[in-house]
Amino acid sequence: MPQPARAVSFVLLVFLVTGVTPINGGSEPVPEPCPSGCSCAGYLADCSGLKHGRIAERLPARITRLDLSHNKLRTFPEALLASLPQLSEIKLSNNEFESIPDLGPNAGNLSSLILANNRISRISAEQLSSLVALETLDLSNNNIMEVRAGAFPPLPLKNLLMNNNRISTLEHGCFSNLSSSLLVLKLNKNRLSSIPPKIFPLPHLQHLELSRNRVRRIEGLTFQGLHGLRSLKIQRNGVTRLMDGAFWGLNNMEVLQLEYNNLTEVSKGWLYGLLTLQQLHLSHNTISRIKPDAWEFCQKLAELDLSWNQLSRLEESSFVGLGVLEQLHIGNNRISFIADGAFRGLPNLQALDLKYNEISWTIEDMNGPFSALDNLRKLFLQGNRIRSVTRKSFTGLDLLEQLDLSNNAIMSVQANAFSQMKKLSELYV
Repeated sequence: MPQPARAVSFVLLVFLVTGVTPINGGSEPVPEPCPSGCSCAGYLADCSGLKHGRIAERLPARITRLDLSHNKLRTFPEALLASLPQLSEIKLSNNEFESIPDLGPNAGNLSSLILANNRISRISAEQLSSLVALETLDLSNNNIMEVRAGAFPPLPLKNLLMNNNRISTLEHGCFSNLSSSLLVLKLNKNRLSSIPPKIFPLPHLQHLELSRNRVRRIEGLTFQGLHGLRSLKIQRNGVTRLMDGAFWGLNNMEVLQLEYNNLTEVSKGWLYGLLTLQQLHLSHNTISRIKPDAWEFCQKLAELDLSWNQLSRLEESSFVGLGVLEQLHIGNNRISFIADGAFRGLPNLQALDLKYNEISWTIEDMNGPFSALDNLRKLFLQGNRIRSVTRKSFTGLDLLEQLDLSNNAIMSVQANAFSQMKKLSELYV
């Protein structure tokens, strides 16, 4: 008698723990069936776009990831989560939620909640307080207009996405409860017209995105408190002024993207404090001047993009201090004058892009305008006004591998003009 009782107990235990029913004879367990309209693969259940917008049958208890997007949901079926004790990720995008839904008693197990493309208009600590394990929250493409102080309760949140809302106001203290955990914050495509100084007391934040807002001016100390920030995107805002010390305090910054704004000059004032910066992207602005000593605080730059601006001259001081620069993009400007020694302080440069400018006599008449670029591998000069190439035009470029002179009006090339470039493998004329 004891033996059958123990066997029954074992079967019951397996069912309760694993959610599968053992088969007699020690065969492989049979997985719980997937509800009609859903597809189940491993621990993922895809129940998006259901015909009636609801699940008629019980989901397998093993499920850890659930997709309920595109179901026109306005309320969340709390009982659904109660039957999924291991659920850690839920996708509720493209529904009709007007507020962050109550996800029931097992909400505390969730690490990822995707609520993009709904109708949510506000964030409150009360709505989020049960999500004590949440690490990723996506509220993109909703109707949120402001983020108020204390909107987020203390959560272990690492990734917060609020792109494409209607946010025009960030109150002081709105992110304070996330200061110990937040790593990524995305606020692209909102309606911010200013960034209040010290609004981000987030010392662990690594990536901040503020592109496609309406910020015209960035004050000094705006980003103070972001000691761990590594990348910052402020593209397509129409920024006209960066005040002195605008980025001060960003002691670990590596990548700064300011493309598609209305900046007119580069100065050490607004670059002050960016001692660890490695990439600076300034294309598609209206920059016409690089001030002397502009790069004093950016001497670790490896890539600089100044293409699509209004530079007409490269002075001897234009790139002083950029001794470790490897890539320099200055294409699509109006450059007609390059001073003797303009590239002298760039011993590590490997790629120089000067395409579609107005360069002519620099190549034709100067004695080795690129002679200081001992490590240059790629030189792009297509689309300029070069008419002739002499033996001195490319003096010093012994390691050059690629040279593009296409789309010029070259009438003459002196004998042996390219002979010193022993490693040249690609030449376009």
